[in-house]
Amino acid sequence: MGKRQLLLAVLCGLSVIACAQQSDILAKSRPLSKAAITLLKQELVESDAHYDAEKKMTWTVTKEKHYHSDLDSGVRVHDTRASIQYAAALLHTEDVASRQRGIDIIRAILPLQEKDPQRAFCGVWPYYPEDPLPGRKAPVDYNWADFMSVSLIDIARNANAHLDKALQAQIKDALILAAHAIMKRDVKADYTNICIMGTYVCYVVGALYDQPDISAYGKHKLAYFYQYTKANKGFTEYNSPTYTVVAMDEVLRMKQVIINQADKQLVDELYTLCWQVIARHFHQPSGQWCGPYLRAYNDLLTPALKQLFFYASQGRINLPGDYPRQPSVLVPHEIPAGLVPAFVQQSLPGVRVDTFVAGRLQVPNRVVYADTTLGARDVTGKLYVHPQYALASANQGFLWNQCRPLMVHWGTPEQPSYLRLRFLHDGYDLSAACIKSVQDSSSLLSILNIATDGGDKHPNIDPIKHAMLPATDLRLRLETGGNTGAAAFTISSTDNNELLFTAGSLQMRIQVPYCNWDGLQGHWETGGDGNRKWADYVVYAGPGKVFDLAAMKAAVIGLSLHVLTPDSPAGRDSIVAVNDGKYLRLSRRGMAVKALQQPAEAFRIKNDFETDVK
Repeated sequence: MGKRQLLLAVLCGLSVIACAQQSDILAKSRPLSKAAITLLKQELVESDAHYDAEKKMTWTVTKEKHYHSDLDSGVRVHDTRASIQYAAALLHTEDVASRQRGIDIIRAILPLQEKDPQRAFCGVWPYYPEDPLPGRKAPVDYNWADFMSVSLIDIARNANAHLDKALQAQIKDALILAAHAIMKRDVKADYTNICIMGTYVCYVVGALYDQPDISAYGKHKLAYFYQYTKANKGFTEYNSPTYTVVAMDEVLRMKQVIINQADKQLVDELYTLCWQVIARHFHQPSGQWCGPYLRAYNDLLTPALKQLFFYASQGRINLPGDYPRQPSVLVPHEIPAGLVPAFVQQSLPGVRVDTFVAGRLQVPNRVVYADTTLGARDVTGKLYVHPQYALASANQGFLWNQCRPLMVHWGTPEQPSYLRLRFLHDGYDLSAACIKSVQDSSSLLSILNIATDGGDKHPNIDPIKHAMLPATDLRLRLETGGNTGAAAFTISSTDNNELLFTAGSLQMRIQVPYCNWDGLQGHWETGGDGNRKWADYVVYAGPGKVFDLAAMKAAVIGLSLHVLTPDSPAGRDSIVAVNDGKYLRLSRRGMAVKALQQPAEAFRIKNDFETDVK
């Protein structure tokens, strides 16, 4: 059987059959075909190897200290989410032993859910039984009510025939408890993936178990999320290679389950929107999903995303690399036919402008200050796609390690490369560092400034306390990775604030036309490790010092970046930096950006700026 025939067989095997009587959902999906089960068993090989028969769960080793865990890195633990996903998959097979293993996992997982209604996290599971929720210092991750429920719903809909009545009742109780936790938390639409996931859980649990309050909440939440997303022109967690796909997974589940015609139409539109976002930011010459991103864990396309594009296009998007060229059995995505040419038949160069977040929908969307009244600004993005590179920026953003408000991609699908902007506080990305940018096509101007009440390592969980920032090292970093063999940063011999980056025939002229960090001026340094190279504009490096952000008159850096190819026009434009005591304004021919130079609270730092481009 050829790959295309195999793909079609799997997709056909996933079509749904039985409908719940007088319900908004399908009661059950069609059993998988033999071809699909064969592929599914291949997908489960790694989980099989990590199964602990004594604990009845899959094990892993923690990679780093996590916000939501008291455990350090290097600890062998049993993963609740991975385990219940594994159990759900096992129950789709026809193998008796595999089904029994799935049942054993369910029995091990269900007791780990918090069931005490007096506790705020009632209905939630821990990441690991080795790190229980009661008595911990780390904050509870309430998302685990949503994540765990998705797999339990799969089990409840499709595997009840293999479960005894007692276990069916326990799953029902667990899902209803989790749904109530989701309703109590009531995540808003600006937390895209969790809002969608919680909507799916409540919609299905309410219908599956005849729970009118849960069902009404799920239906209302779906309409609310749809209206918010349409008004916002997209997801708040915009263009995220991770969370767009997570959101798309949940919307696909809705497509597979919801049969109410009015609700199904909303779901279908949301699904198309997901693929439209991806298509608009794909750069065919480099084979990359380009920025700007809010929330990304990688800088280049992962094997999992390449596999997604391959099977969702029925093999038309066939990017190089070592990854399974086969469908994901339980999450069978399909790119709407009209969007496939946007991946494989691009006309370049071009500029793609997006409104990612509508200011009027933000909370708060207006703040009165002693000297002015500010409204929340739209978050917009610009992507210039050129045959040799793609330059992306957001008009406003922040530099949490999951944000990419300034990105460049180039190279080939076989050997892609990237350049990203970071701001490091003692070696870790500072979430309180904010950026405003203006971009024409191949060049941009940016201003970095600081929120006094912003985050340190995390924007919400780890806020800067009392505007005091202790530090031994503060630096802006331009980092390149991927194919770095021909990449080099060269500091100008005539201007200490200028840097030249070269990567084959591609060049970038980078300048810091202005810097004032509490009177400090910076300087460039270059470095690298085995996989990356970087140039750092060092603002401070020395003995431990506490920077009182509220008392500082300035904490601002201006940045210019211009991408050059062999056919770029000769010559260069001068950059004008004007500091009027309150704002820094950068301008060059045809564009300008203006932002606060003094640290201020987050809303003002994010919204008190101006950009202009002709």
